Amino acid sequence: MQSLHIPMTLEEFERSPARFGWKHEYWDGCAHLTPMETHVCAQVKVERHEFQTRQRIASRPVTADDADALIACFIETFEDGIEFCDWRPEDILHQAQHKITGYFAGKQGTPSDVSRCALTDDGEVIAAALIADHTDAAVLDLLMVHPRFRRSGLARTLATHAMNELHARGILTLRSMYAVCNEESTAWHEGFGFRELPDLHLAHLRRSYFAGETRRCEVDASATEAEREEVQRQYDFWQRRTAELEAICERDGFDAVTPLRQFTW
Repeated sequence: MQSLHIPMTLEEFERSPARFGWKHEYWDGCAHLTPMETHVCAQVKVERHEFQTRQRIASRPVTADDADALIACFIETFEDGIEFCDWRPEDILHQAQHKITGYFAGKQGTPSDVSRCALTDDGEVIAAALIADHTDAAVLDLLMVHPRFRRSGLARTLATHAMNELHARGILTLRSMYAVCNEESTAWHEGFGFRELPDLHLAHLRRSYFAGETRRCEVDASATEAEREEVQRQYDFWQRRTAELEAICERDGFDAVTPLRQFTW
């Protein structure tokens, strides 16, 4: 995936709706949009889930022998992903190797035997959910599905299997982290039950985003009254939420509103 460079006038740029989680710049007669490297930290209470899948595909526990196949699946899954916007292929390969070998080496926490991969009939790894164990929670360290098999329920099936195994072992919490600009990942996590942890940086980001959208609606004649009201409602909410988190930060310190610093991921 590449950054977006869209020819337009400055007036058109100022009237264009912004993409949340993207950096918007204007120069040389073009709007330049680049995804931010900002992540959401979320967690879900570990409970038993019912399996729901639209395909019957074989799965089994992950082992260290799967490292090369997982690296290949990682590249197929993420090479056009928003997280690796503007990355060179060789850099994505290096990141895939670093991520998978680091997982089995325990650099993200103790590799859990509830981790699972899905395979085609000829043994190709097409999806995986890698779980790392920590003292206070389990972490969904990596969830990936080959592009050919997306929206088939594989991600939910693998995560559900892990969730049920964790529940049987008395684990109370599963954490995860995803790019704030990745709408597909955001929707999947929210649909699975993950809830964002209080984060002052994200509150500031959302407040700024809706402040900008409020200004845009003021100069954009095509903005509807319903759109203006919704943007204002969101800005008012994040203004209040930011003030609440700033008060917590003042009272309890920066770590209390920065989940990246509270936990091991």
